[in-house]
Amino acid sequence: MAVSYGNVHVDERYSSIFEPNLYYNSVFAPGKTFTDKYEIGPAGGIYVHKLDTAAVTVGTPGRDFSDVTASDSLIQIVLNNNFQQSKKIYGVQAAAVSANLANEELKVAIAEVAEAWNAAGLACLVTEGTTASSTASITKNSVKKAVIDARKQIVAAKGSADVLLASPDTFACILEAAGSEYIPQANEYINRTGAVGQWLGLTVIECAGLAASDGKYYNAAGSLVTASFSGVDFIMYNKEALSIVTNLDVQRIIDSENFNGSKAQVEMNSGFKVTSAAQVVVH
Repeated sequence: MAVSYGNVHVDERYSSIFEPNLYYNSVFAPGKTFTDKYEIGPAGGIYVHKLDTAAVTVGTPGRDFSDVTASDSLIQIVLNNNFQQSKKIYGVQAAAVSANLANEELKVAIAEVAEAWNAAGLACLVTEGTTASSTASITKNSVKKAVIDARKQIVAAKGSADVLLASPDTFACILEAAGSEYIPQANEYINRTGAVGQWLGLTVIECAGLAASDGKYYNAAGSLVTASFSGVDFIMYNKEALSIVTNLDVQRIIDSENFNGSKAQVEMNSGFKVTSAAQVVVH
């Protein structure tokens, strides 16, 4: 529709700056919220040894050893989760806009794949983790106790926890609870930035992806699993208990062989596995 100032048609232009799309935040970073230590080279599946353990019973001095035969089990991490996105840009389209259309489409493709990859990681945690023994609803008054109870559950199972992924609703409750406690430096930081950082010995991260209805991933058996995020308040775990292994991560812009133009393509291939379910608690 033409723009007129009075009886004069004025010039119209299109901005070369694109309005960004919205995506759920990325919460998975190696060494921070998951481990990639089992990434050992070209493979479509990785087997991790876990030695069996036996309790030691106290006895009296002066006795023979009682041998326990060495044995182990195998944890299978299968790299069977493939994420792809390809954007077609016709040459005539690219020639008719001032912005670099291919680069902008590549940015969008990267964000779309990253969002699906993060959703798969969350689905793995929710599916393969342990349900919290405490199921009390979360409020600003109850959230601290719920977090402490989940931590106690992990410690009682001989584990430890260092990460807390909180849904937007739960994170809001944590902000209210933690921000109201008078700890000068921490209190000022929370109120100034809206971030919690470390709380109760945990790295607290607001996980917007838990606001989605569900997430999908392929488990080690090759089955597509749909995990519901409805009712998930938070996930507490030890970052070493979540393995994400990637053997392909490609972003590229290539000339098309089928039409005059290019394609912006992204592909990732990963395996997701909770290797220690006792150290992952889903509330």
